Amino acid sequence: MSYPCLKIYLDKISYNSEIINSRCADIGISVVGVTKCVLGDIKIAEAMRKSGIVIFGDSRLENLKKLRNFYGEDQKLMMLRSPMPGEVEDLPGICDVSLNTQLKTLEIIEKTCLKKKIKHRIIVMVETDDRREGLLPDEVVNFCKKTIDNFKSIELYGLGTNARCVTKNGPDPESLKMLVDLREDVMKLTGINMPVISGGNSSVWNLIEEGSIPEGINQVRIGEAILLGHDTVNYRTIKDAFTDSFILEAEIIEVKKRNDDVCIVILALGLQDVSSKNIHCRSGYLSILNQSSDHTILSVKKEKLKECGENALNLEAGGIISFNLDYFGLLSCMTSPFIKRDYIEG
Repeated sequence: MSYPCLKIYLDKISYNSEIINSRCADIGISVVGVTKCVLGDIKIAEAMRKSGIVIFGDSRLENLKKLRNFYGEDQKLMMLRSPMPGEVEDLPGICDVSLNTQLKTLEIIEKTCLKKKIKHRIIVMVETDDRREGLLPDEVVNFCKKTIDNFKSIELYGLGTNARCVTKNGPDPESLKMLVDLREDVMKLTGINMPVISGGNSSVWNLIEEGSIPEGINQVRIGEAILLGHDTVNYRTIKDAFTDSFILEAEIIEVKKRNDDVCIVILALGLQDVSSKNIHCRSGYLSILNQSSDHTILSVKKEKLKECGENALNLEAGGIISFNLDYFGLLSCMTSPFIKRDYIEG
């Protein structure tokens, strides 16, 4: 095995997917499996798909293209980040649905669709709780009316929102109910049916568990809750879910005593791989002291060193230290070309 290495437990991801997908299905909500944190990884997507998730979403067109090439034309794919005008020419041929807020971008999508003789669905994003992308609520009806009047190759497919991506605000049931009301306003004015209300990301899990998500919300876009087994408001573990589907392992390159009661352990792992802010030692007797671009420095807790003795802890060059990761730690590990991947089933 080469290190550093990210161990990926596919059956745990599949099990988490099943828990979340079945709970959502019970209340009429479909799950979009979000693959952006794992770079559209096919094996991880397959683990989600095995548990009944039929739509994948990603914020990078390159990842969506990878999924499209593997699964073919029948796989439903969604572009999660508002598309850049410069990538729109490729967009409709790769994904079925995209999230949008700009008429200028829709103009380019329309021209591309006419040229390719295809249609494209959009979900109009509404800013509610996060201060990220989205139209203000009082802009939505007019935007939808202009879309219908001016773009014949674009299907107005639904409304959507985000929470807990930029701000610390969790989703508010009243804000989600506002989406349902806005859809009614659009449908009354235009006479069209918008089938989807995409009510957010992993931050809505608490509302789903509590049964307080408003009726009419029929889609959620879930990544972190599936991959790491927790919600993203209180970071509580989802009942019965695995929180250790990903384990980072790094190799010791040096061990030394700084004084009589401190032992320093240096790993071949640095900021170029993953920030120490986003990883946590699985061993209770180790803590992270510092980090450089190429090294992570750990210390052995003094009481543990005195209790066991240095030799009993089996810390030596070539030894392996394991870490849990948060969402951004996982994102870094999947992005780093230096971290190897070990896919484990069973």
